[in-house]
Amino acid sequence: MKKIVAVAVGLAALASSAEMPALARTALEKPMLPGGSGQMSYLTAFNEVEAADAAADDAWRKLKTRAEYDAYRARMCAKMVEAVGGFPARTPLNAKVVATVPRDGYRIEKILFESLPGVYVTGLLYIPDSPEFKPPYPAFLVTCGHSGNGKGSDGYQRACVQGVKQGMVAFIYDPISQGERMQVPDTANVHGHNRFGVNALLLGRSTAQMRIYDGMRAIDYLQSRPDVKPEHIGYMGNSGGGTMTSLIMAVEPRVIAAAPSCYLTSIREVVDHVGPQDAEQCIFGQLAFGLNHASFVLMQGQPVLMHCCHNDAFPFMGSRQTYRTVAETVANLGLGTDRYGMTDVPGPHGWKESTRASSVQWMRRWLVDDASALPIDVAACRRLDIGFEIAKVDHGLDKPDYNVTPNGKVSELPGFRSIYELLKDDLKKALKGRAPGRPQADTVRRAAGIRLPEEVKATAVEISRKEAGDLTVAKTAFQFDGGLLVPAVTLAPKGATKAPVLLVGDAGRGALRERAEALLADGTPVVVADLIGSGEIGSVKHKFYGAKNEDEEIAVLYYMLGKSLVGVRAEELLSIAARIKAEFGAAPRVVACGRMSIPAAHAFAAAPGTIAGVETVNPPESWTEVVEQSIAYPYANAVNGALLHYDWTDLLK
Repeated sequence: MKKIVAVAVGLAALASSAEMPALARTALEKPMLPGGSGQMSYLTAFNEVEAADAAADDAWRKLKTRAEYDAYRARMCAKMVEAVGGFPARTPLNAKVVATVPRDGYRIEKILFESLPGVYVTGLLYIPDSPEFKPPYPAFLVTCGHSGNGKGSDGYQRACVQGVKQGMVAFIYDPISQGERMQVPDTANVHGHNRFGVNALLLGRSTAQMRIYDGMRAIDYLQSRPDVKPEHIGYMGNSGGGTMTSLIMAVEPRVIAAAPSCYLTSIREVVDHVGPQDAEQCIFGQLAFGLNHASFVLMQGQPVLMHCCHNDAFPFMGSRQTYRTVAETVANLGLGTDRYGMTDVPGPHGWKESTRASSVQWMRRWLVDDASALPIDVAACRRLDIGFEIAKVDHGLDKPDYNVTPNGKVSELPGFRSIYELLKDDLKKALKGRAPGRPQADTVRRAAGIRLPEEVKATAVEISRKEAGDLTVAKTAFQFDGGLLVPAVTLAPKGATKAPVLLVGDAGRGALRERAEALLADGTPVVVADLIGSGEIGSVKHKFYGAKNEDEEIAVLYYMLGKSLVGVRAEELLSIAARIKAEFGAAPRVVACGRMSIPAAHAFAAAPGTIAGVETVNPPESWTEVVEQSIAYPYANAVNGALLHYDWTDLLK
């Protein structure tokens, strides 16, 4: 990408810090808001998440008739499918049994299929091999948590062993970026999911879409086998596998029983406790249309057993909240309370022998129609964990025997296509269909969710206005939705005739002092602001998976609310720019440093005339580069689906 770098004046014109009055330096470098305002950006986003999550629970509780319930869950399912990006058309699975491994009372078939052409899925199929059980068998799938070896994890294979010894087929498969399905080197597990997730959202797709689709194709494979009962399919999994069980059971009517473990809580509790989770656990706009954890349980109406741990990263208090919502909804509608259950075991986080055993028991009840499997004796299950050592029990295959491919890498198979290649295909189609140049303002506003200043109705509160020689120094707080205060400092030389500049950057006002000094030395009035998630108001409660920039957590929260941090910041820029225009009689130029370049470009394009122009310093890559090169990229710089219509760099043309 050709970087768009603006330098307001030559380096020789930079004034020394001594030339800026102490009053102005203090205004830039010291907090101006009340103490405790550091996490204001985070709390503004979190409060909105909390309210939306609670409202989603209430929406289920308010359903009074079966007709209302059926209509509501159908709408929710359709919205969820749309939000994840829809699903591709089915293509041939080209499934193969690569090898068969005989075991005591069962056999393991190593399975390879293509969820899409060249997108290989590796799995292990556990099949009863005992005269006690006759085909066709009921079957359940185990979807893995964030284990580096994917399906090879002994704890996850152990669930398959427990199920197959009770007469059920069990199928465990590798997720993307785990086990044999690494997509790009050195980016595994959550980091692989997040990397793909941000690349995908630029094109209106998601990690959730691909993960759910793999699970749907795994069901297709099971149903293609004559030794499996096609209408007796269950799903279970732990941690990230609990996530995927929940997402798949929410959209897949073929799943007639499910047992997610160590995931279902409430969004508000998990965000407060550890922050938002990785890409497949965050769906664009889900809280805006009421999709939360209770929704996953209730949407298809199949029997669901929630497994929860105390002292878990997924808070038990949230699990209680969600189960209470489910129980009240079920009671209101007369759906049968025996179809929903919740177990709890001591922590920490993890799939224990107790919860694996009770998951299999739940499957036996609903897949085998064994009424004696219920009720689950939680106390008896807990005793299974006392002194349990997985190395001393049958836990399937060990490394490298659990590999399906010759070297444990699908990337070495003929015709392999990474999931990033699918995004490049989408990008090529988008580029062919787009008109060149800057898009229309309404296109930009719709894509990024930008409201105009007259819609936002921000309030400007002047904190102080003082003179320092020939310089007026004013401190102003702009109040936005949810009470967010955006601090700004105006530095206006007396008698200035040049058009004003609005100066913003990633690190806040203090880091922009020298650039402000340079503009002042040139006789330019300057307004320096801390946009949401930066500077004085930029602290957060958690770092999103160790992200370099703290604003990433805020960006993910807004993503779940159907917003972009880019759009929120663009609204702030427009509101501040409108006030500057009213005060100085001229629209300001915006000088944007680093990541603030993208919201500045959006503000400029979304409301022509409010901002005179944009100059960027060290801007991020173009979105086209991100997808073409599969670059790890932050949510804070992304707008869901926008690359289908424009690249952010197009907005400056």
